[in-house]
Amino acid sequence: MRGVAILTEGRSGSNWLGSLTNATGLMGRSEEWLDPAYLRFKPRSYDALEKAVIAKGSTDNGRFAIKLFPRHLIWCRETFGMDILFQIRSIHGLQFIVLERRDRIQQAISFYRARMSGVWTSRHEGKVKPRAVHYNFADISQAYFQIDRSYAFWKSYLQLSGLDFRHFVYEDLQQDPKPYLKAMADFMGVQVPEDVAKSKFTIQRDNVTEAWMVRFREDAAAKGAIEGIREMAVPRTLDNLARFALKRPLVRKRF
Repeated sequence: MRGVAILTEGRSGSNWLGSLTNATGLMGRSEEWLDPAYLRFKPRSYDALEKAVIAKGSTDNGRFAIKLFPRHLIWCRETFGMDILFQIRSIHGLQFIVLERRDRIQQAISFYRARMSGVWTSRHEGKVKPRAVHYNFADISQAYFQIDRSYAFWKSYLQLSGLDFRHFVYEDLQQDPKPYLKAMADFMGVQVPEDVAKSKFTIQRDNVTEAWMVRFREDAAAKGAIEGIREMAVPRTLDNLARFALKRPLVRKRF
């Protein structure tokens, strides 16, 4: 089989681009398949996870796509002791695409608002009752640092493994996503459709985003960046309660 791993972080345009490649029916089905919430079950073994990821991410022509954030790879390693990307590429043809967003402040604000409101995509609007979200300089700063660390993680991962990859920037694809579709098609050995499907996802950026960007830059200039690098409090989650009981390291990341 042939597949593509899209290495990125949240709010990078990956849902939009994935909807375009998924619509072709030839380039796999790009989604966060390493998240049990998307698999709709919790695998009890690595073999069960890999089998489900390949099955969920495949189209009928034997091509598959997987979208990963660093936390997905880390979760797999901590849970099953395996690097799923290493395992898959030892069996199948696997290529890599790194997708970034140039405007990290805008991405951090988008990440923070989605995380706090529960509305992650435009398709959730009207279906999920959003929680009220108020501007918070410290939380947006921490989202910013987390996003930067995620992109650095993928760069280091690929360099240490000596892996080739294609690199794309979301803002460069907004007007014309065809270079991304062509790269995916080339990796998978299929033709790019002449007509690009219209995505069901729409841009969520609004006047609040623009106002918060101005306010954030003003706060960063006045306060510095220390709020973004302070040690975070341990979230009171079921996962951390289980980790505490098993004497495992607690997760401090919120994003």
